[in-house]
Amino acid sequence: KEITNTIKISSLIHGGMGLSDDQFRQLIANGVAKINYYTALSDLAGLRMRDNSKNNSTAGYPVLTKGIKEVISLEVERCMYLWGSVGRATEILDSCSAWTSVEHLIIYNVTNVAESKVKFMMDSGQKILSAIPGVREVFVGHALKEDAAYRYTWLARFCHPAVIDSYRDHPSHVTFADECFRPIAADRISIDYKGGGPH
Repeated sequence: KEITNTIKISSLIHGGMGLSDDQFRQLIANGVAKINYYTALSDLAGLRMRDNSKNNSTAGYPVLTKGIKEVISLEVERCMYLWGSVGRATEILDSCSAWTSVEHLIIYNVTNVAESKVKFMMDSGQKILSAIPGVREVFVGHALKEDAAYRYTWLARFCHPAVIDSYRDHPSHVTFADECFRPIAADRISIDYKGGGPH
């Protein structure tokens, strides 16, 4: 409760193994919004496989895994009722905004820069920028024709128009752009496209 009141956002429990139903209820009442429960489900699957092998020591995969889906489904359903998530899909969806695909396109040229340095910059940027929240993927490439007006490209796909600003201001983007990209790519065009065609 103190943590929730201090950080002002919901928290998660990384591992619900061994907690009682009452402890789960208390955690949720005090601000926990997500509970990781993999180990408990994995143990149920393992128990079912051991039970399946007792009667058939030479059983193959289909026999060993028989009934796992059902025991997992029952436990997930029990947890959904216990944790209060049953029947709340509409409420959750109403509080969310749908993904609206945005493509952040940059085409650019470099001057007096070795191809190896450009490749290193693109590979590094792809890794760094892909990790920024809201970025679905980053594509980097070069023109197929040697005489293309612009030789290189970045295409970053965002999940929402709001990501345009958060991406631009994100420390990882600012550092990469200022220290690696802009110094060698002065000749560039940047534009953001919203998916779905004209409205």
